[in-house]
Amino acid sequence: MLYGRAREVAAIDRVLDRVRAGAGGGVLILRGEAGIGKTALLDHAEAQAAGLRVLRGGGVEAEAGVPFAALHLLFGGIPGGVDELPAAQAAALRAALGLARPRPEDRLLVGLAVLSLLARPDETPLVCLIDDAQWLDQESADALFFAARRTASRPIVFLIATRDDRSRTGLPELRLDGLDDDDARRLLDDLGADREHSTDREHSHDRELSDGLVREARGNPLALAAFAEAGSGRLARVPAEFGRAVRELDEPVRLLLAAVAADETGEPGVVVRAARDLGVPLDALEAAEESGLVSVTRTSIGFRHPLARAAAYQGVPVTRRIAVHRALAAVHARAGDADLRVRHLAAAALGTDETVAAELESAADDIGHDGIGHDGAGHDGIGHDGAGHHGAGHHGGPAVAAFAYERAARLAGEPAVRARRLAAAAEAELAAGNPEKARTLADEAARSGDAETRARAELVRAGVEAEHGVPEAAARLLMERARDHSEPEIRTRLLEEAVLHAWACGDRDTAVRARELLAGIAGPTNGLAEALGALLDDDVAEARRVLAGLPQDGTAGDERLHLLAAEVALLAGDDDAAAEASARLVARCRERGTPGPVPRGLAVQAWARLFHGAHDEARALARDAIEAAEAAGQRQQAAARRQQAAGRIVQAQASQAQASQARASQAQASQARAVQARQAAMEGDEVRCRALSADGGGGVGDALGLLALGLGRPEDALEHLRDARPDTPGPPGVLALADTVEAAVAAGRPTAGADAMARLEAFARDAGHAWADGVASRCRALLTADPAEAERHFDLALAAHREGGRPFERARTELLYGEWLRRSRRRAQARARLKAALEIFERLGAVPWAERARGELRAAGQGVRTSGSDDVPGRLTAQEMQVVRLAMTGATNRQIAARLRLSHRTVAYHLYKAFPKLGVASRAELHRHVPAEVPVGTASGPVGTASGPVGTASGPLGTASGRVRTASVPVGSASAGRAGADRTA
Repeated sequence: MLYGRAREVAAIDRVLDRVRAGAGGGVLILRGEAGIGKTALLDHAEAQAAGLRVLRGGGVEAEAGVPFAALHLLFGGIPGGVDELPAAQAAALRAALGLARPRPEDRLLVGLAVLSLLARPDETPLVCLIDDAQWLDQESADALFFAARRTASRPIVFLIATRDDRSRTGLPELRLDGLDDDDARRLLDDLGADREHSTDREHSHDRELSDGLVREARGNPLALAAFAEAGSGRLARVPAEFGRAVRELDEPVRLLLAAVAADETGEPGVVVRAARDLGVPLDALEAAEESGLVSVTRTSIGFRHPLARAAAYQGVPVTRRIAVHRALAAVHARAGDADLRVRHLAAAALGTDETVAAELESAADDIGHDGIGHDGAGHDGIGHDGAGHHGAGHHGGPAVAAFAYERAARLAGEPAVRARRLAAAAEAELAAGNPEKARTLADEAARSGDAETRARAELVRAGVEAEHGVPEAAARLLMERARDHSEPEIRTRLLEEAVLHAWACGDRDTAVRARELLAGIAGPTNGLAEALGALLDDDVAEARRVLAGLPQDGTAGDERLHLLAAEVALLAGDDDAAAEASARLVARCRERGTPGPVPRGLAVQAWARLFHGAHDEARALARDAIEAAEAAGQRQQAAARRQQAAGRIVQAQASQAQASQARASQAQASQARAVQARQAAMEGDEVRCRALSADGGGGVGDALGLLALGLGRPEDALEHLRDARPDTPGPPGVLALADTVEAAVAAGRPTAGADAMARLEAFARDAGHAWADGVASRCRALLTADPAEAERHFDLALAAHREGGRPFERARTELLYGEWLRRSRRRAQARARLKAALEIFERLGAVPWAERARGELRAAGQGVRTSGSDDVPGRLTAQEMQVVRLAMTGATNRQIAARLRLSHRTVAYHLYKAFPKLGVASRAELHRHVPAEVPVGTASGPVGTASGPVGTASGPLGTASGRVRTASVPVGSASAGRAGADRTA
């Protein structure tokens, strides 16, 4: 199979089709470096030459100085048909092939003879394939190129492959460049490049190994194949020509080239400093450049061919290679580059070497900023985050730390020391997003480790379960393992983590049981577990107090601390604090290379921006969160496929792992989909909101309840909101409480909102946020029968809203107050409130709410836009607007469906709903009713494409405990439909 050669294959096929059709011959020179794929293209041409004669030959380096050697090999001796040639040509060809004494004047006749022999008109057209033309002897080259230049009117095709030298033939050429990274990775996958060939592999996990080999090979397929076989760019098998070129150099030059090969920076200064430490004179650099193996500029030094690097590295004895790596490690240590120092120290060790192992472990600790093995709350040795993640800082973070820890373990002589380092490597691999590798290392560590090491391994195994989307299994596993340990500190740590995992998946019963077991153990507990305990008691204020008192010093627990702090701030209604903490978390995770918390962190940011009224930002952040979750799932699924290809797991295990990882990806994305669902509900996009809610889960009822309320279906809203609050840990969304009160009043059943009202007022008292006071006062006004008291509460609500926060809630207060004033026959006052509501709703793109405000304004005697092209956005939902605008371009239903990732039936449904609203009967009339300047989408943002696959709910946000309800954070479920305003259409 050819990778990334569509352009070249098409060019070859065109030449073959031409000669097959009798339209004349052709010639094509394939030019490129060694191993770039020229021979593979000749193989393709031979395979495609059905019905044609094929003659194949090429140059041989050893015979490049032998006259007519290539012709002799091409024809296999004396070709048939020589006797039919003109006598002079036949005599010249026989002489060329060694049957007679050649004469200088025969060289032209030899070319004519070759042309005549290949182009006999009574025979099938011929394809002549010449490989390695750079090694053709001059006489054969002259004859073949003479014939090749005269193929235009003859039934001959010449395809000639040659190296990328300076010779030019004047014939059509096709230059072969390296494969792009995607094609190179596909080739590596098929070659099984990710097999763990040895503990000396250059990277600590499959993805990094693959990326490293792709970078080193520079798209050269031969190099990729050699690297895949060796699992290393420096230890690959080397073609003889490269090995010979290195062996011919003096020893100092070979040592310098070995330093260039071992170096990973490509910086001349690094190589020169290492060479100085090795005692290599500077003039060796000049000799190295003159050899043609490397190119040197002021800013870079590198090999001209990727396999030349392997030849240079292998061109010195292993003891000298060790010296090279030690010299490079010293250079990077002086420069403060811990990552590269670690790699060179690892490469410099053989067998067991505790001295180097200790250096590697120390370097890994430094990279982790003491985050591995310490949780920042006084639990040395088994501290890491709730999913087994540890912090790792600069230069590759946990991936580099994992590599260093594992290499240190392999160099250790003592089994207990090896197990401890393997446990640290497992923690780091999990933090780096490699759960399967983490599980393998944890299992190995547990077999020979002490109690503490086994506990660390169990925490990693639980983290793997959480990464795979089954945190409930992680919590149960840790509770079971806690019973196996007698040490109070270890039992405490395992149970603390069980609480965290149970909280994360909404398993209130397990969280409470773990907390009860934890309470029976004497000694200090983790502050995070204490904060979650407060949340289990619905005491958000206490949870925030505990979190505020925890150290935030950049250690391992810090990422988890920031995530929980951000989520608790959101639950408490502090949108600014939630946005700040989540932004800090995401930045830190990306800097450190710990992708696990990123989707949840982005989702918190999306909620905060949505509540601030920044819908475009919320939309983008939710999309980013989903993409981050899906990318994590894709990485893990690819790792499972690679493990299967390497023979480490069987098909059933691979399928199970991929299913788990798909579950995890959906769970990670659920918060972001909840943001999308609520935004769709606010905008009145029923199709999208229902699609996002299709699979159920926490927060679905909140979004569907708001949707029904906005569409004037209060009974439906009550039903959805009642379903929105299962008995799971954490307080439910406060806005769902406000929605419940409003729906109950609108349905004529105010007593159905009494319990929600009590919880809402309790939340407002505890939270201390002006917007919450405004919402609580609004709802109390709705439930108050005394007009004077109701008006007082409405006024209090507006006064609170004026202090800022959550504009959508302010607009709802303005709307409800305006409706109440209109019913009280105070139309002038009502109009002021309703106009304020309409302005905010239109700015936010809240279509049904804006339409409701317009209706109230008309009832209050205010003239408002009810028809005409400039009111189109107000008459159509966001989804309908997108479909209509695309229909105006002439797109068919199926084309629109593909653009928006909907079904064509859904597109037809939207047009069916939109046409009566616009007063049109066909697409041809749309342009008269929808002006070009109306943006595709709603007032809150442009149209885009669809969000990700269907997922289910997960996570602590927006769940219920039965008493105090806090911030509105409904947990979404699935996305299968349109992303109306996600991207510009």
